[in-house]
Amino acid sequence: MDIPFKNKNNFKKSVIGVGYSKNKKEKNMVKNTKNVMEQNEDMEEKNFMNSLKSNEALKSVLFKAKNITKNLASVVVPQMATAIKSLMTEASSGKIEIKDWNTIKFLRSHCYDLASYDRQKDLNQNFEVSITMAVRLAIMMFSKPEQFDVTKNNEILVMDKVATPFIEQTKQGQKGGKKKVKNTSEELVEIVPSTINKIWSAEYPTVKRPNAKNSVNITRSLKEALNILENLQNICESKNPSKIVEKISDEDAGVIGSFGLIDFNKIRDTFSKYEENLSGEITEKVLSA
Repeated sequence: MDIPFKNKNNFKKSVIGVGYSKNKKEKNMVKNTKNVMEQNEDMEEKNFMNSLKSNEALKSVLFKAKNITKNLASVVVPQMATAIKSLMTEASSGKIEIKDWNTIKFLRSHCYDLASYDRQKDLNQNFEVSITMAVRLAIMMFSKPEQFDVTKNNEILVMDKVATPFIEQTKQGQKGGKKKVKNTSEELVEIVPSTINKIWSAEYPTVKRPNAKNSVNITRSLKEALNILENLQNICESKNPSKIVEKISDEDAGVIGSFGLIDFNKIRDTFSKYEENLSGEITEKVLSA
């Protein structure tokens, strides 16, 4: 019996086309179902997080952080860290298991939601920096309570050897008598808030992104410059500071003086801020204590 198509190839293509259309439709249905399930899970997680009692204290301090600049780092950041740690404790004991609940991205996003903060409409960099700092401190307080704490007077306490891994010792009367020794003290000492980011980088080093530019040369150059400056400072603090003129020229002194114009904290904070926003490439997770 002849096939009712002028061209058998057309018939074959038609049959294949029907099969392809059916498979595509089924795949779309599976994809849509998966999207609906994920949306339901997200809604369930969001409802759970919004139901936590710890949100009330956190909302209060977030309002302060959003509307003031004075004492933001010294007072409000420790308060936020304490409130976020309480939130983490309550969330971890809940019946719902939330993915990535203990990451910077998740906790920062939750803080933004509680504060009704929309960075696209009203960017507040001081607010964002303070939240990132508080979240970092809270994560370290939660995961390593024996090393990090905040007092009732908003003093940030860190284990001595964590805050200062090495101690510089100077032997009087000896040329080149300075050396660094490992700090073994485990007592809690008070730190300034700006130290939080430095400690975080040491406790949770960021994995280098595959597409990141090689910074080996920059690192080498900076280390060489640091060694040179340390040696020059040692000469200035020695018994024969006049030897400094044998080491550098007037032009060298001018370049060294320019270092004082560099805002090193600004460079570190800006890098930390935008590095954290690359959440699709790097996920910073809490390490179990």
